Amino acid sequence: MISNLFAEGLTSLDRAQVFAVGSRSQKTADEFAQKWRVEKAYPSYQALYADPDVDVIYIGTPHNFHFENVRDALNAGKHVLCEKPLTLNAREARELVELARSNKLFFMDAMWNRFQPWYVVARKLIAEGRLGELYHFKADLSFRFEVGPEHRIFNPKLGGGALLDLGVYPLALASLFFGKPDRVTSSTHLHETGVDDQVAILLDYANGATAELGCSSRFRSKNNATLHGSGGFLEIHGMIIRPEKLTLYETGKNPEVFETPYESNGYQYEAEAVMDMLGEGKLEHPLMPLDETLQIMETMDTIRAEAGIIYPGEK
Repeated sequence: MISNLFAEGLTSLDRAQVFAVGSRSQKTADEFAQKWRVEKAYPSYQALYADPDVDVIYIGTPHNFHFENVRDALNAGKHVLCEKPLTLNAREARELVELARSNKLFFMDAMWNRFQPWYVVARKLIAEGRLGELYHFKADLSFRFEVGPEHRIFNPKLGGGALLDLGVYPLALASLFFGKPDRVTSSTHLHETGVDDQVAILLDYANGATAELGCSSRFRSKNNATLHGSGGFLEIHGMIIRPEKLTLYETGKNPEVFETPYESNGYQYEAEAVMDMLGEGKLEHPLMPLDETLQIMETMDTIRAEAGIIYPGEK
């Protein structure tokens, strides 16, 4: 699903081409290629990595395959954009970051909402001091999944769980606004398969700021967010994965609404960001740097450790 959405976004860009696809079989590769008018279709990932005409690899496989897929693509000399979570844990992520840096290749976590129109507005309001000093962030991303235990969201073999699939979004937003937390506290409910299906998270920061975050695969929430400061608060409307508008409630003033319309489906913005960096000869993007991705992975490791969640094959 995610790879189809990304391909759809790419088709809106004149400067990008969905050039080749690799899949686990020729049949599925051909189907994808026909749907998106892709020039080349390969029956394996390795064949795709070996294509000398491919510039950047986008990886949209299940979580447990990310480490292997990224490692092989980097070893083949390809730049990589990989879906979140980058890997199952920080140890794996750190190994990939070191590999990308040593090979002088671009590498980025596909945190697509960092590059959406709403964030341009939010960043401007914060820089202008309209919110004052930032004190608190509240966000949630929860959906009810009516699927069986073999589905990726509940399957430990596929790196399942609400935290890695959904919780990474509110965590990344908290990181965006406040940086690295000094203390991580969480409460987790486990599904019958042993993965998390509901997590409540409280983050404390050195400057006294806090973040109250949640995720679940048991119920659906409003899936929005609010950023509070000494000068007022900013309501981020719509699902936090794709906010549609902002409302600024500045102390002593009438609310101010900022519409943030999207072009295409919004996935093209992160693709443009990658191409911009490659055009400038840069190997990381300042809006989603690798060190921050590692910090987010470390926070998720802490939460999983508190809940005693270990995936098959993890050390």
